Amino acid sequence: MPNFDGTGPIGPGRGGGRGRQPGGFGLGPSGECVCPKCGTRVPHQRGVPCYEMKCPKCGQPMTRSQE
Repeated sequence: MPNFDGTGPIGPGRGGGRGRQPGGFGLGPSGECVCPKCGTRVPHQRGVPCYEMKCPKCGQPMTRSQE
């Protein structure tokens, strides 16, 4: 049983999560953003999710490259 004084086990909702992606890790700061419509690739900008970026050619929201 947790004692809520830092000596007990961590339960659900108390910091036991694993992160964003399967395996507990995001994709990191490097990589590329890809347009799903026209295939244009641009370098990923640190701190800016790809889905918030617009394709410079067609204006569609970008997605993150898994490569």
